[in-house]
Amino acid sequence: MQLKRTTLTALLIVLATLSFATAAITLTNITEWHVQTPGTPPVVKVKGADATGSLLSVSTYTASDGTNRTVITIKGYTGDPTYYSEAIKICNTYGTSSFTVSLKYNGVLSGNWTYVKYLKLWLGTLGPLTIDSSTSVGTTLGSVTLNPGQCVSVPAEVLVHANTPSSQWNTDLITIEVDVVSTG
Repeated sequence: MQLKRTTLTALLIVLATLSFATAAITLTNITEWHVQTPGTPPVVKVKGADATGSLLSVSTYTASDGTNRTVITIKGYTGDPTYYSEAIKICNTYGTSSFTVSLKYNGVLSGNWTYVKYLKLWLGTLGPLTIDSSTSVGTTLGSVTLNPGQCVSVPAEVLVHANTPSSQWNTDLITIEVDVVSTG
């Protein structure tokens, strides 16, 4: 009888030890995240000298997701590369810190490359970043360091196919996203 009790006690001790060894403890540490804004972004895109409104225009809006969007409408003559020496400028408006900026192609938003051969972008003297039907999403150009108060021009060149029918003139042939990525 003593052997049975000893065996039973040993078995209970082993089971109790195993149950504690496999038990999980969950702790929850509470954190609070207070979201604030210091104001407008320190790196901004502004109209370049060529953005006169007839062949090149620049506007901004706030998208439904809350992000600031800059819309650049660029026109190219059919069959002739059309170059703009300053489509937009990227400026560091922050008073104390430098930022590095680059351009990043994020893909086609609407339309297609049927009538557009390419769009080339420069970042100051760097480039071009040639964007066409074979350009991979994530392709970048840069980086350029902008000191406080400094701007860099973004020249652009577009080639619209010579065979673009007149029914497509003055319509959006393609809409692509190119982001200005700034690090400071």
